[in-house]
Amino acid sequence: MTRDAPRGLRAIVLGAAVLAALVLALVAREWLRSPPPPPPAAHPTLGSPRVESSGPAPLEDRTPEIRGHVLDADGNTVDGATARLVSVAPPYTVYASARTDVAGVFSFPHVGPWRVRVVAEHGSDGIVTSAVLQAAAGETTEITLVLSAAGDVRGMVVDAQGHPVAGAVVSVEGVPWILPAATSDDAGAFRLANVPDQAASLVAVARGYRSARATLGPHADGTERIVRIALVAAEPVLGDVLDDEGSPVRARVVACEGQPAETRTTSADDGTFTLPPSAIGCDAVAEHAEHGPSEATQVAEGKRLVLHLRAGGSIEGVVVDERGASLPSFTLGIESFSPSRGSGFDRTGPKTFEDPGGAFHLDRLAPGSYTLTAAAAGRPPTRSGPVEVSAGGATRDVRIVVPVGGTVTGVISDEGHAPLAAVEVYFDQVSSVIGSKASARTDASGTYRLDGAPAGPFTLLARKDGYRTKLVSSIRVDSGATVRRDLTLAARDGGAGMELGGIGAVLKDTGNGISLGDVNRGDPAMISGLRAGDLIQSIDGEPTGGMSMADVLQRLRGEPGTSVWVSVLRPETGERVEMAIVRGTIVR
Repeated sequence: MTRDAPRGLRAIVLGAAVLAALVLALVAREWLRSPPPPPPAAHPTLGSPRVESSGPAPLEDRTPEIRGHVLDADGNTVDGATARLVSVAPPYTVYASARTDVAGVFSFPHVGPWRVRVVAEHGSDGIVTSAVLQAAAGETTEITLVLSAAGDVRGMVVDAQGHPVAGAVVSVEGVPWILPAATSDDAGAFRLANVPDQAASLVAVARGYRSARATLGPHADGTERIVRIALVAAEPVLGDVLDDEGSPVRARVVACEGQPAETRTTSADDGTFTLPPSAIGCDAVAEHAEHGPSEATQVAEGKRLVLHLRAGGSIEGVVVDERGASLPSFTLGIESFSPSRGSGFDRTGPKTFEDPGGAFHLDRLAPGSYTLTAAAAGRPPTRSGPVEVSAGGATRDVRIVVPVGGTVTGVISDEGHAPLAAVEVYFDQVSSVIGSKASARTDASGTYRLDGAPAGPFTLLARKDGYRTKLVSSIRVDSGATVRRDLTLAARDGGAGMELGGIGAVLKDTGNGISLGDVNRGDPAMISGLRAGDLIQSIDGEPTGGMSMADVLQRLRGEPGTSVWVSVLRPETGERVEMAIVRGTIVR
């Protein structure tokens, strides 16, 4: 506007300018009062930029904005340098990324009101980080970044006696960006590439040792910095196990599971436990038969470890007969359990329920898959299907049908075909938690009738003083049906006391599955190549994961001369072996 303009017009223009300024001030004040927008989502990696720009666009309002120049060590502008907007504290979230243009300019428009740094890098020119910045509303923050040369750092990690430490993780400390860490080899050696001059120190972490730091000094161009880091053995780590209500509890604690440094211990009645220094840096979990496992928590040097068990789950259901009528009195137990994590637990024994509606309730159960066994007077122990339990959850409407069972009849004679009277006949190992109460005795004609047989496969046991106890396996019978089995008992004469058909191996419940505790010399299991310690994975193609000890035993037994396919895992090598085993007559 010129001096010659009318005075009234000049007054109108000035008034309009004042009004516009007032409006802008009010808008800015409301913007500052409003909550800040959330920062962009964390960027997954430093190497894949979120935002690319070649410089500011002057025609739009880009404030609040952070912009600047990137120069090399000689003061020249750098084209194509990568600039990243990152958080000021670990884990160094990358909010945005941009590249410099031919004038070395980069820009981050519309920056939220966050405390940030700008990190710029360009190949061999090096890397640089800004001071902490905070963009203000309506303003543009200008910075200049000069790249600092980077070089390699190599060295050794040793213990207090100077012996090399393998597996130590060495990382750069004192720079607000992510640089790949290095791991020391068997000779304790490590190498870090492209470490900037402004990096202050290295930190080394190894299991069983206190973390250690080494100062990084300057270096001449083109040379490596060489560092020696000495580690001192750490102290054991103390901890506590608490239940879901915060009370101390005795529980199993597993650290470094599945790793060479794996450690297992049990907390005391007051919940306290101690882990060796080798567990530092690993995750630890507390497990209990009546609670959900704790969250995996990292074992830290010099910090007390507290593991909180989660609430256990529960199972609710009914036990009925084959017609659907409730059984008012029954016994119920946990036949097998496959935990959601870790190993199985020693369970309490079966429990007797008295309820007109046949209802039952089991609580304080660790998460996992359960198989229940129910039995009632005159009825065989009967399995449920798999029942899944979650931490703190209730699994309802479980229905277990306990039928009347089948019948086994026959005649028992001696080796001269003379009938034997007063032979006791039972069902052997029908369940791992509830024994069958069914029994019978042969009459003068050697005849017996045994009711309440499970569906099978099951084993019939015949016993009489002066004769070998005989076990006949792989019997099956439908509920209400009858199957005939005639038996011949051999005189004992001071020799072996038992005879059965099987593979000749002792079974052992390891908590991680059923294994072979012993393999008898000369018996089919050893002849076929099975070894003590083999974990049984499947029998005749059926996985053993949900089977109890009794289930596995009944499937391995059978008539001499018949075959059974067995798949085992050898824990020491991880090798899986499958073989056909011809059952034999086992005499003990």
